[in-house]
Amino acid sequence: MCFAVWGAVSLLGTSWLCGATSAPENTCVLSLPGDVSLVWRILALIVAGYLLLLVTLDLGEQARQRLGRRQVASLVWSAPLLAGLAVGAGLSAGAALAPDPSGTLRRTLDGLLGTEAIAVSAVVTLLAALRWITVVTRLPSALRHARRRQETIERLRRDGRRFPGTVTLGDVRGWLGRNPELDVVIAYESPAGTRVLPGRMRTSPDRVPADGSRVVVFDDLRGVVHVELDLDAEFAFEPEERYTASE
Repeated sequence: MCFAVWGAVSLLGTSWLCGATSAPENTCVLSLPGDVSLVWRILALIVAGYLLLLVTLDLGEQARQRLGRRQVASLVWSAPLLAGLAVGAGLSAGAALAPDPSGTLRRTLDGLLGTEAIAVSAVVTLLAALRWITVVTRLPSALRHARRRQETIERLRRDGRRFPGTVTLGDVRGWLGRNPELDVVIAYESPAGTRVLPGRMRTSPDRVPADGSRVVVFDDLRGVVHVELDLDAEFAFEPEERYTASE
């Protein structure tokens, strides 16, 4: 769905640009009527943008919930997005070159007026395709890592020892988009005594647990742990503005 929607919008946008070129011999996949008013075109872009946003955010959220890692989820939704952009723009550029491939390509490379749409479509195709190759190259290993992590979490929940603990918030170390990554310290009592574990927590600005929140630590007593908020305890979140990235 994400691929189809982004492909359609890429094709529509580059075809619209192609139809506006001053070179009459250039064609495009979609011939858009020249008498369509600017208002209707802007309205169509707003509707298309809204649909794109819904589809992409939905795919990203489903991937995040299923895989448990935002970075892997971003690879999952960006792969069909980039493929759609590349295919849509590529079809538009190919149709514009079709009547006279060598001549049109030469004029485009020379930067002659009337070939701007072809150049833009080609650049979009090239950049999206290169980025897509990077994403699909990283995706298999990222998915394997996420799957192993999910299997480890399931094993710890099933077979690990459960201990109550607390989380102490540290400094913000960086940002992934608008989401903060914080240093944290987890303290809990185990059969070996009090354990204090430093770690990193990445979450959204409105989901940073309050300092001192109670957590549950699943420990296999072999050095592998998993930490979750204690849902049986009353907990609160830090004010969202405290961990919102500055503009």
